[in-house]
Amino acid sequence: MPVTNEGWPETFGFGVGGSGPCYILWVEAGSSAHTAGLQPGDQILEVEGMPVSSLSCDSLTRLGRECHKVPPSIGVISRVQQVELAGGNQEELGLTITSGRPLQVGSVTSGSLAFNAGVRTGDFLLQVNGIPVTDLTEVTQLLTSCDWDTLHLGLLCVGQRQRHSRAFSAGGKGIENTCQVHKLRAQEFNRKLDEILGDQSALKEKVFSLLRQYAQDRKVDTLAYSLSMILTQEPHHLLIDNIRYQTNYT
Repeated sequence: MPVTNEGWPETFGFGVGGSGPCYILWVEAGSSAHTAGLQPGDQILEVEGMPVSSLSCDSLTRLGRECHKVPPSIGVISRVQQVELAGGNQEELGLTITSGRPLQVGSVTSGSLAFNAGVRTGDFLLQVNGIPVTDLTEVTQLLTSCDWDTLHLGLLCVGQRQRHSRAFSAGGKGIENTCQVHKLRAQEFNRKLDEILGDQSALKEKVFSLLRQYAQDRKVDTLAYSLSMILTQEPHHLLIDNIRYQTNYT
């Protein structure tokens, strides 16, 4: 573990990109960032409690390296968007993938399955059928080896195409109003809660009760264990990702 923030974030095992907001683009397996649960596709909302969604990558990096705490705590929320492509082959799919960290959509054929599903050139490809992908050869073989009934792509769409990302500025200083950030976070969490749990009011109340308890004792391990005991179904994993917010990767 580095003793200073001089090389943040790379020396702590992850890389960021973006021009405001900024996103985690890669996480080194086995690093402190990986152990803490940071994932490619996470948007960085806060650094040491300071809202940073409007900061450029350079400004965010400079802020992280100037923090006294090693490493600085960061607040994140997953921005991975799942795109479903139903029935087809490589030609009908209509996209090419280029190497990089992470992999990126190199081109999309107009009118193809991928294009009609909303995939665009420049999107980052993070998952295929729920599995994280980093190797171009592996992805290419997966897309070309056989026909498929349904293909799920986990994408990070940056810039103006990010569907649920909003940034606020205050006083022209490039840092959004803290109250607005927390309001945005609450709105997105409630939307995701309704989307996944629907009318399961009892389960919703259990989730809120655990979050209220966490707000008092700040015990991350207890929160994670308790959530895993009540959110046991596959769709619930997306909700757990949305709850995973304040990260200390020490």
